[in-house]
Amino acid sequence: MDKLDIVLDKIEKLCNPESVFLYGSRARSDFQADSDYEIGVLMREASYVSRGAIEKEINSENFSVYPFRYEDFLEGKIDTPFQKSIYLYELIGAGKTLRGSSVIEKMDLPSITTLDLIQRIRFDIGFGLGAVISMRNGDIKTASTEFYKSCLFGLRVLEIFELKKFAFTYQDIYNFSKEINLGEFENLVLNAYSIRTKGDICEGKDLFKNISFLNEFVEDRIAGQFKKNGDIRLI
Repeated sequence: MDKLDIVLDKIEKLCNPESVFLYGSRARSDFQADSDYEIGVLMREASYVSRGAIEKEINSENFSVYPFRYEDFLEGKIDTPFQKSIYLYELIGAGKTLRGSSVIEKMDLPSITTLDLIQRIRFDIGFGLGAVISMRNGDIKTASTEFYKSCLFGLRVLEIFELKKFAFTYQDIYNFSKEINLGEFENLVLNAYSIRTKGDICEGKDLFKNISFLNEFVEDRIAGQFKKNGDIRLI
């Protein structure tokens, strides 16, 4: 029995879930050797178990377990710091059921609107600021991770807006970017992608350029469209 099966057995015994699914890079094709297993657990309200209790029971590195209330999840109500529509789109579109009922495979993808993109890009700008703070604290590895995630996921926001496409993998994000004229930010995107795929580390100058990219190149054009046409469905 491998480590994943051991963890799944513990989850089933503790939570009695309706469904357990894998998502994130491990469910896609772009995971790395040290990537976490991100596991979603759908539980009925009456038998809900907190994330802290689950992690205490599992006590295993490289496993991140996120409990969801089954009834709320079906209605798109999730307690998460991420932008909800985009987060659900990722879970439903790329997730894979591991145990129990195939819930996510039967759910419809949510729509994504202009306002959703504005909410998400503000999150990515905050993540970009986190990269600056990590660099100032001497944690270059964390700064590099925060940089490439904020840059590439911010780029995905622009791709949804401009191309009406949703990239699930980092490779797709980079490939879709070739359909957009990034101008002076083309090398920034390439650097972010290289950090993700090759394990490079970021340079301080890129951290500030990334915030300008997200603020001035991505958010400004989406916000301008929102002011002109209001909140419209993009996907």
